[in-house]
Amino acid sequence: MNDFDFGMRTRVAYGIGRSKRIGEDVKSLSGSRHAVLVTDPGLVKLGTAEEIVSALRAHSVEVTLFSDVQSDPTSASIDQAADVIRKSNTDCVIGLGGGSAMDVAKLAALVAGAEHPTEHYALMANPFQPKRIKTIMIPTTSGTGAEVTSTVVFSNAAKVKVWGWDYDLAPDLAVLDPALTVALPPHLTAATGLDALIHALEAVAGKRSNAMIEAVGLQAIRLISGSLLRAIEYPQDLTARGKLSIGSMLGGMAIEQGGTGIAHCMGHALGTLARIHHGRAVAVSLYRVYEWNVEGNEAIHAAIAKAMGAVPAESESSETLARAGAAFYRKLVEDSGLKLSLADDGLTAADAERLAATMASAENAPMRNNNCRYASDDELARFASLLLR
Repeated sequence: MNDFDFGMRTRVAYGIGRSKRIGEDVKSLSGSRHAVLVTDPGLVKLGTAEEIVSALRAHSVEVTLFSDVQSDPTSASIDQAADVIRKSNTDCVIGLGGGSAMDVAKLAALVAGAEHPTEHYALMANPFQPKRIKTIMIPTTSGTGAEVTSTVVFSNAAKVKVWGWDYDLAPDLAVLDPALTVALPPHLTAATGLDALIHALEAVAGKRSNAMIEAVGLQAIRLISGSLLRAIEYPQDLTARGKLSIGSMLGGMAIEQGGTGIAHCMGHALGTLARIHHGRAVAVSLYRVYEWNVEGNEAIHAAIAKAMGAVPAESESSETLARAGAAFYRKLVEDSGLKLSLADDGLTAADAERLAATMASAENAPMRNNNCRYASDDELARFASLLLR
């Protein structure tokens, strides 16, 4: 059993309609009557951003809106958001959306504390100034768990996915409102839900796992596995949406402490090469290598299989249970409707060598090294071929 020092850095508030109290949250947390709302164009068009703006103004909190956030955010977008935050002189930044909007909000709030551009902090080459702006995250997807993590992912000017991490990146408050996830279309519900499931699975099985990570991670696996298909088929089911919201948050807690593994190493490489949606990229990656991952790690994958509800019988061996978990996961991906082929994403078998090299790059090394089973260069080459066949 690994040693651990487990702390929850973010306060979590959950409830259907809970986001309507966001104005109270801003005032009690920051003492301010102004906030910068960071979101994406889709949520502006959908009207979700206006709902939050109205909820803020109903409590006499004025709002500056920044909505130039794209899927898989860039350092340039974060720089723009940081400039808006500096000029607003605000004491509170709210991130509304999926992982991209929340990552932009989290990172821009810290970048705004100095004059350096975002890339100054890539892979933590330089430290941030101490946090002075309070941050609140309101997820509208159930996927990244970014509302409770102290890491961010963005693409630099060379279009390479890189990381930032710092204690101060952890939000001060996460508001989970399942009603805000109802409008998420089925394919994104599938991709983000599978991403959350993989967060929990990789943290539980990873080299840094411990009793606390298993506690939150296995519960996340139970909640997500039991509700994902229901939420896809019946989008208005707030019970299923609520379980996904909490499961995603718990998955975020798990990776905050335990990190991710080979599916994220592969998924980030796919994102770097072809800008494939992150959730889909990691889900497809694990689909191809789950059975390989199990070898030598049967006991923990048997526990994961039980949490997923894939257990054929308690009397079966750990290997049989673990293999049943792999089969359950593959069927869950198939039943979710997630598109497995990458043929329409601009990648062919000719890109396999480049993909393997990206998996082996320095920015993806922490995920590769933390995985329950280490992948050699030859194995990465084989995985790349499996993805692009």
